[in-house]
Amino acid sequence: MSSTDYAQRISLLDSHDMYSVLLDYPGQARTGMNVGNAVNLSSIDTSQIRNMLVCGMGGSAIGGDVLRVYAEQKSRIPIAVNRGYVLPGYVGRNTLVVVMSYSGGTEESLAAYAEAQRRHAQCVVVTSGGTLLEQATADGVPAAVIPGGLAPRCALGYLFFPLLMIAARLDIIDLEQSALEGSLALLEQCTHDYADHDGTENLAVSIAERLRGRLPVIYGAQLGLDAVLMRWRCQIEENAKMLSYSNVLPEMNHNEIVGWELNEDLLKRIAVVVLHDRADLPQIRKRIAVTLDIIRPLAADIIEIYAEESHPLARILGLICLGDWVSFYLAMTSGVDPYPIVNIDRLKAALSG
Repeated sequence: MSSTDYAQRISLLDSHDMYSVLLDYPGQARTGMNVGNAVNLSSIDTSQIRNMLVCGMGGSAIGGDVLRVYAEQKSRIPIAVNRGYVLPGYVGRNTLVVVMSYSGGTEESLAAYAEAQRRHAQCVVVTSGGTLLEQATADGVPAAVIPGGLAPRCALGYLFFPLLMIAARLDIIDLEQSALEGSLALLEQCTHDYADHDGTENLAVSIAERLRGRLPVIYGAQLGLDAVLMRWRCQIEENAKMLSYSNVLPEMNHNEIVGWELNEDLLKRIAVVVLHDRADLPQIRKRIAVTLDIIRPLAADIIEIYAEESHPLARILGLICLGDWVSFYLAMTSGVDPYPIVNIDRLKAALSG
C-alpha cells in the first residue's frame, strides 16, 4: 500500500482521530507522571502494606499488568491484578488496593472498590471521574484524577504512569530517574518513527501489512513480557476487529506446541509475531529457536521483533508503543474504523437491560 493510500484511509476511516491520540502517547506519559506525583498519599501507612492489588477491567487494567511485569524482579511485595467483581480472600488491612477505572463507572471496579472498603484495605483510585471518584472523595480515599474523553485502551499513558509513580512514592518499587528519562525518550522516538506512514522503513506499517487477512498469534517469554503480549492481542482485537491470540514460553512448550500438527489449512492463515527481550533467559532463547523451527514450515509468516534497550521499562513501553501503532495501521489496511467496539457496546446494553 502506498503512503498516499494510508493518508486517504486515515482521513476516511479514523472517525475519532486515534492517529493524534497515538501521537500524544509521550504527552500522556508526562501528564500521568505529574498526576501520580501530585496525589496526596499521606493517609497510606506504608509500614502496614504486605501486598498490592490493582483492580480494573480491559484498557483500565492493563496498566496494572504492565506494573506487575516491570516490578516482578524489583518489588518488595507481591503485586497482582484483579479483573472482576470479587476480591481475593487475602485482601485486608495489609493490602494496598488500587482501583482503576478510566470512566469511573465500570461496574466490576465499583464492586471491587466497595468490597475493599468493607475489608478495610488501604485504597487509592485512578480515574477521570464518575461514580468512583465521587465515592473516593466521600470516603477520603486518595484519587489520581486523569484527563478523560478517550477510549480506555487509548489512555494507557494516563493510566499506567500515575500507578507507576504511586508505587514508587510508596516505596513498593525502586524507580531510577534514568529509567524514566530513557523510557520517555524512547517513546518520543518510536512515536515519531511509527507516525510517519510516508516513511519507507516504518516497522509498524510493515508488520501491519504482513498481518492483514491472517490470524495474529503473539509469542514471547512469560517473565517480563506477558502483559506486553496481552496488550498486543487486545489492541489488535479492539482496533483492527480481528481475533488474535497470545501465549507465553515456556508454558506453551508443554501443551500448545502439540497443536501445531493438524488442520494445516488453518495453520497457513496464522502469522506468528515473536517478541524477544534482551533479558530473555538463555533457556528461553533456545526454546524460542526450537519452537520456530517446528512451526515455521506450517505458519503463513513469522515476524520477530527484538527489544534491545538497556532498561526493562523502556523495552516494555517500546514494544507496547509498536503494538499500538501496528493495530492502528492494521485497521487502516483492513478498511475499518479503529474506534467503535460494537460487540462490547451490545453486550453492555444487554447486561444493563
